[in-house]
Amino acid sequence: MAEEQLEGTFIDKTKGASGESEVEALIAGALAELETAPREEKAERVLKATPLPAQPAPPPAAVPVSTAKPLKKPVTVKPETTPEQQSYEDTFKNFRVGGLVKGRIARLDQAGALVDLGYKSDGLLAAEDLPPGAKVGDEISAVIEKLESKEGYVLLSRERAEQEIKWQELNEALAKKTLLQVKVSSAVKGGLVADFHGIRGFIPASQVDKKPEQQLTDFIGQTLPIKVIEVNRRQSKIVFSHRRGSMEAEKSKAHKIFDELEVGQVRKGIVSSLKSFGAFVDLGGVEGLIHLTELSWKRVHHPSEVLKAGQELEVFVLGVDKVNHKVALGLKELQPDPWATAAEKYKTGQIVKAKVLRLVKFGAFLEIEEGLEGLCHISELSKEKVADPGDVVKPGDIVEVKILRILPEEQKIGLSIREVEIKREKAEAQERRAEETKVTIAETLAEKERARAEKVAEIAELTEDEQSPE
Repeated sequence: MAEEQLEGTFIDKTKGASGESEVEALIAGALAELETAPREEKAERVLKATPLPAQPAPPPAAVPVSTAKPLKKPVTVKPETTPEQQSYEDTFKNFRVGGLVKGRIARLDQAGALVDLGYKSDGLLAAEDLPPGAKVGDEISAVIEKLESKEGYVLLSRERAEQEIKWQELNEALAKKTLLQVKVSSAVKGGLVADFHGIRGFIPASQVDKKPEQQLTDFIGQTLPIKVIEVNRRQSKIVFSHRRGSMEAEKSKAHKIFDELEVGQVRKGIVSSLKSFGAFVDLGGVEGLIHLTELSWKRVHHPSEVLKAGQELEVFVLGVDKVNHKVALGLKELQPDPWATAAEKYKTGQIVKAKVLRLVKFGAFLEIEEGLEGLCHISELSKEKVADPGDVVKPGDIVEVKILRILPEEQKIGLSIREVEIKREKAEAQERRAEETKVTIAETLAEKERARAEKVAEIAELTEDEQSPE
């Protein structure tokens, strides 16, 4: 029975090399001991010393062909390439028929130019396709027409390259929404045909920024700012928008002007609109406000008294708010300031003529010259007590006033009609007294003359009586 067990011992030969050598060592040791032991003892020792093999696992169930896992593909190890070799290989990937490439002119002759493309062979550009004034060393862009000619050159076309570059510009302008300039070549039904460096595009009538009185034909020959709204290379279809382009151009122009604005500048502009509180002036894309008080040194009730819409003028920049994009302008700053010379021209006590501008409860404002106003208080309107200034003067009246005080620093002048009246009455009284005095003196002289004449006559009569005979 020991022999049967020995003969039935199974050694698993599917183990790895390390496991197999370990088993062989155990078997060798056991066999050495068997040489000196009885047969039954040998068999028992072999059974104890030899590890029993693991029971084989039951065979797996059959797997359908459709769900069986695919065999792993063998891994192919690529040969290592140096950076120089990789860079050299990468240059070839960009070279294909129809591709746009750049290079430098390496040689020129009557037939054309050889262009160094950084490729395994030079490019060949025909003489008629060279730009005017081309010279060795110039960088040039071209489209590959053929990768290898019979002579081994890459055939190039600069004309096609220019078109390709323009198409790329159009696609880039569409993606980035950048502003382009196009020239209108013709007007057709429904819009305008415009040219972008030899590539024709279409501007629908709805995308044309025009005034109500303008016609589409008015735009022929004009260069317009546009935005690209559609590019289809296969159908050679390009659609532009003049309306969007105009808005972008105005914004760009406005930003530029706004960045250039500084306090103290004198700018040219056009009056865009008049409001009750002032006038708006277009500075070329940026609107500024002239407040009512900044229109003139004189008082202005409405901007229409000084300006009109569409009027061109120069304005003074008073303030620039770059946060809220507001500009404050002044007009009177460019006019002579009457208050600067007021103290030299007018003195306290001086009597001048003035125009009544407006009436208020406490008096009347009068203008002694343009931009120079003074107040005649209600107490200075007349010698008599005045309840309503309108009882004494009316707007537009020209009256004489006396300057009571002048304060140029505060832009104030105190005027009085009452003082003029008092002075006038005094003058009239003096004149009357003078007349009365003249009358009195004349009468006295006449009386004296009569008395003298009478005395002379009396003396003459006495003399005649004495000389007559008795």
